[in-house]
Amino acid sequence: MESVRLSRKSPADPIVRWAAAVALLLGVGLTSPGLASDLQQFNGEVAAVNEHYRAARSYLHTGNIDLALIELDDATAGWSAITERYGAAAPDAFSDDPAWRETLADIGRRIGDGLTAAESGDAEAAQRHLAGIRGLLSDLRRRNGVRVFSDEVDEVSAAMDTLWKFRTSPPSFDSAVEIRSLLDASAVLVFLVDRCRALAPADTVDDPSFARIVDSTLEAAGRLQHAVDQRNERLLINTLRELRAYEQMLWLKFG
Repeated sequence: MESVRLSRKSPADPIVRWAAAVALLLGVGLTSPGLASDLQQFNGEVAAVNEHYRAARSYLHTGNIDLALIELDDATAGWSAITERYGAAAPDAFSDDPAWRETLADIGRRIGDGLTAAESGDAEAAQRHLAGIRGLLSDLRRRNGVRVFSDEVDEVSAAMDTLWKFRTSPPSFDSAVEIRSLLDASAVLVFLVDRCRALAPADTVDDPSFARIVDSTLEAAGRLQHAVDQRNERLLINTLRELRAYEQMLWLKFG
């Protein structure tokens, strides 16, 4: 899905506001061809680095430091090229961002620190250094009115974080308030996963693993209601674990 930039100032004309909202959902930019091309190129380069970043974190999680190092080397090279190309001349969509250079530098620093930690064999420290990069990229786009498919996946992850709290603090089946809180959180996750599927770019939609992850997530979410109906805490907790696994798979492959 192509990214778009929405103006910081809301247009006065309600028709323009409506058109901007539709453009955001459909991935159609209300910008000049030059701006769209400039932004698309930058986002494409970031997405390429992000792929190495996600792979590195996956390998670090499983303890495969050698493969993580390969991915971090590629991420380092890719981000250095981005910083060199755009550090002094941001794409127009980010040209007014006061923290532009600082954000690029912070991400590069975290990748470098993660690489150094991985080289020393400390996978946990490497993960700590790398963990914040996802949020930095998301915040950068959000504060500049830019949205890409990765942001859809981030919202799924945020919804899963909310639902995951019930893993360590299961709701009381005798509390209507607690059960409603669980089911509301599940409904938000289902809504965002459905939206993620609706807004996925064509190559993602065509990937069979994407359909499997989405379908499996929605099926598992439906089992939460069954667990509540059966007052089955073990099923509830196991289903939450399953949902977390699917959310992680979604991010690692398509985020």
